[in-house]
Amino acid sequence: MNMRSQISQMTAMLIEHARFQGVSELELQRAINEEDVDFLNQISGDNFHYDGLFDYAKQHGEALETAILKGYQMKFNTLTGLQTVLKNKFYFEENIDYQVENHEIIVSKMTDKEIQRLMSLIATNWRISPQGKQDGEEEQTVVVHLNTLFA
Repeated sequence: MNMRSQISQMTAMLIEHARFQGVSELELQRAINEEDVDFLNQISGDNFHYDGLFDYAKQHGEALETAILKGYQMKFNTLTGLQTVLKNKFYFEENIDYQVENHEIIVSKMTDKEIQRLMSLIATNWRISPQGKQDGEEEQTVVVHLNTLFA
């Protein structure tokens, strides 16, 4: 039985942005439990705002605490949203760690663990295609592209 929450891309981006900003898991859990928008907005800087997070989550049945504690899968992803996930979750930078070509993301090097983590997060409208490891390498190139079954 899958205990992960299904959440929107924006909700996931807000959670990962808080983590990227250095918020500990305990602080994030407290902020979610107490619906502490002020704390989350303080740490977010100018890029993200948490004002509608809790109302949106309630309206759309998103279990935020479960998403933080047990993981989540996004319901839908855009190309730009995937780039944000790569930055905030994996600390990958465009034109350094990955390239965007023809509506695909080509990640130069990912470990098996990173590939599995990304597969568990992204929505089914995207597919991940590992390109195979070279002689004894721990990492491999990965192509992330639209899942043509859902496109």
